[in-house]
Amino acid sequence: MVRELVPVACPACGELQNILPGEFDPDAEPFGPVVCMVCRRPFSQAEYMRGLAERLHELQTLGGPALG
Repeated sequence: MVRELVPVACPACGELQNILPGEFDPDAEPFGPVVCMVCRRPFSQAEYMRGLAERLHELQTLGGPALG
């Protein structure tokens, strides 16, 4: 399954800066590592997947500036 990977908010500090390895697959076992670049907190798979779903929803609902 191809999945768009975007930065997700850290559950501890809220920053949207993640460290992911080159060929990261969120469904791989074992999971990760995904680490917050700011506070260095590691994400669990459930935290990352929840954050990914929330972030993709946010991005899909963004609108551009009104034209005209």
